[in-house]
Amino acid sequence: MNIKNIKSFIEFYKFLGITDCISPVQRNKMKFKVDPKKNIKKMKESKKTEKIIESKLASINNLRSLIINLDCSLKDVATNLVLYDGNYDANIMFIGEAPGANEDIDGKPFVGEAGKLLDKMLSFINLSRNNIYITNMVFWRPPGNRTPNETEISVCLPYTKKHIKIIKPKLLVFVGSIAAKNLLNSKEGITKIRGKKHIYQDKDNDLKIEARAIFHPAYLMRNPIEKKTMWDDLLEIDEFINSNNILQDE
Repeated sequence: MNIKNIKSFIEFYKFLGITDCISPVQRNKMKFKVDPKKNIKKMKESKKTEKIIESKLASINNLRSLIINLDCSLKDVATNLVLYDGNYDANIMFIGEAPGANEDIDGKPFVGEAGKLLDKMLSFINLSRNNIYITNMVFWRPPGNRTPNETEISVCLPYTKKHIKIIKPKLLVFVGSIAAKNLLNSKEGITKIRGKKHIYQDKDNDLKIEARAIFHPAYLMRNPIEKKTMWDDLLEIDEFINSNNILQDE
């Protein structure tokens, strides 16, 4: 578990309202310093990295132009198109379901109370919008924050797949049932999908990416007892990230 220190660990458990916990997950994982040769290599490849980032940004802007012209009724009632937030050169991509009221105003995903809860939880495994990329399945807010219907999802789904192809993350995290079911092509609910290792497959774009599913933070706000389950999922995600050096590769 890559927690900065014991204080952070204790603060997280206080945040969950947990006083005692027994977990099979090993916590005394060794930390290794980055090899200086890798730093030199990164310096030499900085120009190449800049070109990749510029290319991704251009692709994202092109994707935005395509999405703006989609035939989706949500455009008529939403204030803003909500496309992404975070680092578009990240190796970890989070995908939720649809914007809410705050997101509709700001034009960014997960900025309301649920988003703040997600940010808080991710911070305990050293994730933030500096090292992740975050988006939604549906790009406009459904009226009254209702669940997106099948038509709205089907219109946006091909462009979500294009979005994934552009970012090409090493790990996808689906936030909530809508994203998990549609991108994993599953009929099961989030309670059965979460806690398992998945592979996102897109044959059209020749993509196979490790994937995980977690509860939506809005669900956790309504069902705080599930925060402990969320913590277990975050521990597994943290273990996968560290064992595969996903953050170090950025």
